[in-house]
Amino acid sequence: MLNLKSTTNALFALAMTAATFVAAPKAQAEEVYVIRGAFNVFSAGMNQMTNKMRARGVNARAYSNGAWSGLADDIIKRSKQGRVSYPIIILGHSVGGQEAPSMSNKLSAAGVPVKLVIGFDPGFAAPPRFTAGSPRVVNFWIRGGGRGNPYKSGGSFSGSIQNIDIRSFTNADHVGIDKDAGVQSRALALVYGAVGG
Repeated sequence: MLNLKSTTNALFALAMTAATFVAAPKAQAEEVYVIRGAFNVFSAGMNQMTNKMRARGVNARAYSNGAWSGLADDIIKRSKQGRVSYPIIILGHSVGGQEAPSMSNKLSAAGVPVKLVIGFDPGFAAPPRFTAGSPRVVNFWIRGGGRGNPYKSGGSFSGSIQNIDIRSFTNADHVGIDKDAGVQSRALALVYGAVGG
């Protein structure tokens, strides 16, 4: 026969287990990956946009260029565990913009959908083509600027790619494109629309 102490201990353990289950952390509403350009020092605008998104409650984080493959591996691993938040959005400036198609292609090829990719004058070399990536790609670039490049599709890519020459509304250069107020407002509007807020 159970005594009062053992019964109380059992009930307490059961209550703690239930509380732990109920209080298990939920995934945040989205995952926005912001990838800076070379050396991290020329992409202050990417940090600015990350801070603006976070202030509005968007789950955005800024990363160094070169981190994209490890980030994609982590997302793929978590997706198999049901721990990925959607939608997934990728923004990249300069070298980070050059890496964005690779990250999107890798995720999509692994069955992880990417909702939106935004580039900011991807360069210096031409970025790889989107093959299995996001259904919507927008690139703010400087036509004839010499450093940035347009995004292009290839393979079985069926999404839309819009390359917007920023010369139609600003004179920002390659280093200043991500800091330009007009570029930022347009890019952030795309993000907020994609996350539903």
